Amino acid sequence: MIKIDLKVDEGIPQYGCSSCGNCQSVFANSLCSIKNRGCCWYFPKFTLYEIHKMVKGKDGLKTLKSILSVPKVDIYNYYIHAKGYFDKVGYKKYIKTEHFNDTDVKDKSMFFRACPFVKSGVGCTLPKRYRSYVCNFFICDEVIKKIEKHDEFKNYINERDNYVRWIEWENYSLETFLIEKKLNLKNGFDEIVNILRDMPLREYKFKNLDPIVILDEVYNNLNKKLG
Repeated sequence: MIKIDLKVDEGIPQYGCSSCGNCQSVFANSLCSIKNRGCCWYFPKFTLYEIHKMVKGKDGLKTLKSILSVPKVDIYNYYIHAKGYFDKVGYKKYIKTEHFNDTDVKDKSMFFRACPFVKSGVGCTLPKRYRSYVCNFFICDEVIKKIEKHDEFKNYINERDNYVRWIEWENYSLETFLIEKKLNLKNGFDEIVNILRDMPLREYKFKNLDPIVILDEVYNNLNKKLG
């Protein structure tokens, strides 16, 4: 059985998937030294809106500090990019082997990458509220293929897209505000933190979504025989 549902943590939405605990997705395959990392191969970018959330409380500031302590973190004018592990040597060897074409995945470097905040066998170590929205909404292709015909799936996609557009607008508004003040994260990080701490934080009113439940073929076949 696969169950997809909406979880909201202090106003922050996340799509949960029951398959994550026993992930069979090709995206979860790790060929680098960090095993059992699930689909956490993405190097997250933290936007102004996400930074705004963090500076509102002690837990958020602690999270922001942990992000800034990543060995390979780049601070750009209006976002932070936390880079994780990438086995370049292993990847270069892999692309020369016959196994390179074993999957249809276009970016096969993902098998050799790991997010700086993932812990093997545990998953993401960041609080859900402070994760990148990319991470909070990720559903692998294998699961999507099984649920895409479900009536409620369109609502999940539409609401996600609406939320992302809202986040983009919030970031644009914050960026425009800081540009007018001639500030950016690279040359005025502490000042921006103080400004955002005092600035009201708007939150998106996420639409209620019904869980999507898909029974596996074994269960369906058994049901047919009993019926």
